[in-house]
Amino acid sequence: GGFSNSSLHFLDLLAEQAASAISNARIHAKVSKQAKSDTLTELPNRRALDEQLEQEIQSAHRTGHSFTTVMMDLDGFKTINDRYGHQVGDQVLRVLSNYLVQELRTSDFLARYGGDEFTLVLSKSDLSATRLVTEKILEKIKKFAFKLPNGNTITLGISGGIALYPVHGHTASQLLRAADEALYRAKKHHRGTFAVANPPTGKLQ
Repeated sequence: GGFSNSSLHFLDLLAEQAASAISNARIHAKVSKQAKSDTLTELPNRRALDEQLEQEIQSAHRTGHSFTTVMMDLDGFKTINDRYGHQVGDQVLRVLSNYLVQELRTSDFLARYGGDEFTLVLSKSDLSATRLVTEKILEKIKKFAFKLPNGNTITLGISGGIALYPVHGHTASQLLRAADEALYRAKKHHRGTFAVANPPTGKLQ
């Protein structure tokens, strides 16, 4: 039951092609992941966020479920950069990102929007359920402490804005804008809280 020399040669060629295809697939998967990951925090980046929102909108359209988009901004982070430098600020962002992810469900999607802003997408969620999540985030941030080499401890606050699909928007850009406007109100009037977006005054485009 042995193989002939010609058969072995053919199998060698086939094995080389298979190995090359597997290697290329792994490289492609790695590059694709890197293109959708934030280099600092390793969270999904803005590109991945846009894709996730489109998927959520399509799913919600099919099933009739709602979902929420939560824009979050760290309170006091600029002071950290100004006082300790951007290198320390970057370390704080990395540690805090891992800290936040630990308490999220596998179905929750947390992305770095940019700077010290994060966006959380809660699948199949309403305002009541989202409130529970944001309250847990607020409590978790109160317990967060970053220790500096000199022994000093850095603490932070967080504010956020919540937008519900389809009440506050039918598209990704509408939801992000509504959540961002709610975040702005929270930062301006009630820092350290999560505000819900105002219902649109006109017809959604």
